[in-house]
Amino acid sequence: MHRAGRRTAAVAVSALLLVGCEAPSAGVAEPAPGQSSAPAHEGPRLDEPVVDIPCTSGGSATDAASVTTELPRVVLDCLGPGPAVDTADLSGQVTVVNFWASWCDPCREEMPMLASVAEETGDNVRFIGVNTKDDPEAAADFLETSGVRFEQLHDPDGELLRRLGTVQGLPVTLALDADGAVTLTHIGQIDEDTLVDALEPLP
Repeated sequence: MHRAGRRTAAVAVSALLLVGCEAPSAGVAEPAPGQSSAPAHEGPRLDEPVVDIPCTSGGSATDAASVTTELPRVVLDCLGPGPAVDTADLSGQVTVVNFWASWCDPCREEMPMLASVAEETGDNVRFIGVNTKDDPEAAADFLETSGVRFEQLHDPDGELLRRLGTVQGLPVTLALDADGAVTLTHIGQIDEDTLVDALEPLP
C-alpha cells in the first residue's frame, strides 16, 4: 500500500474509534501550525529507573539525522535503564507505539496481548509503551505483574499524545513502517487481529 493510502486509512480509524479512558488535561500550549517543536526534554525527569526494562535511543536507520518519523519530536525518559528517546528518531524498522496508563482499564486489558505479540515478532518489530499521565511507581507495579518486557517511556504530561492531535483518551496504538510513516492509528482498546493485520504487510 502506498504511504498516502496508509495515511488515509489511519485518519479514518482515528475518526471512527473514539473510545477509551479520558486522560486528564495537560494544560500545555499547542505549537503554531507548521512549526517544528524543538527536541527538548518534556516533563519532569525520573531520578532513577523504576523497572528493569531497558530502552535504546532512536531507531536503527543508517543516517538517523536525515530520517525522522511522522511523530512529533518529543524527548521522553525511559522508565527503565537506558537513555531518553527522541520520538522523531523512531525509524529504521517497523515500530508499534502504545499509549497507556495504569489507571486505564482498557489499557490494562490489552497489555498482555501486546506483550505476547511483541514476544512473537521478536526483533522484527520494535514495541514501545508510552506511559501517559501516570505515576511511574504505579506503572512499574503494573508492568511487574503483567509480564511486559518491551521498552517503556515516561510522559507525565501527555505531551506526545497531545501533539499527535488525537482525542485525549487512552489507549492509543500506532504502527510505523521502517521509513517512520504512521500506517495505523487505533484509538481505544486494540485486538490482536487488528494489530497483526497492520504489521503483516510491513517489511
